[in-house]
Amino acid sequence: MNKEKKSGLLHRFYLYLKNKFDPTPPPKEEELYAVEICKKLIMNINSKLTNAPISFKRFIKNDENNMFIVINNRTITLINHVYSYNIFIEDDNNYSDICMLFDNEVEKRREEIETEIKNNIQHSLKEILRKVS
Repeated sequence: MNKEKKSGLLHRFYLYLKNKFDPTPPPKEEELYAVEICKKLIMNINSKLTNAPISFKRFIKNDENNMFIVINNRTITLINHVYSYNIFIEDDNNYSDICMLFDNEVEKRREEIETEIKNNIQHSLKEILRKVS
């Protein structure tokens, strides 16, 4: 058995023992609520999504619900005019899911803007061509 296979087997055995003797606790209810709030606001077309590439913070602003959310370092900060909550996301899957959903939605919106820009350029060039012909 080569070295790579041995290390792979040892890693799987380690994960098996870790899960058996140190099980991951189920997510807390407030964690699940915060994640669901984020998901709904991310998918809301009226939400403004911004990410900071240096600090890796993700921002959601929704004026119709008076909500402002910051996702950073496994923490979701929910803010409105009345309250502010900081919820630590312990569950790896919940945190990665919310980050991936946010990033995919930002990318989708970027692609829509890029398509609109390209269409405007093409329309403008067609008009110039029509005028010079």
